[in-house]
Amino acid sequence: MDWLKTLLQPETLSLLIPIVAIIGAFAVAALKAHHRHQERIEKIKNGFNPDL
Repeated sequence: MDWLKTLLQPETLSLLIPIVAIIGAFAVAALKAHHRHQERIEKIKNGFNPDL
C-alpha cells in the first residue's frame, strides 16, 4: 500500500489529474468522430448522399 500513499500525494495528483483529463478528452472526441463516421456510412448504404 506504499504505492497508494505515493500516488495520493498532492504533488503526484497535480500531475496526474491534467494528464487523465487530456486523455479523457481525446477519447471522447475520438468516440464522437467514430459515431459520426458510422452514421455517415449508414446513410451512404441507405442511398442518401450527405455530400450533395
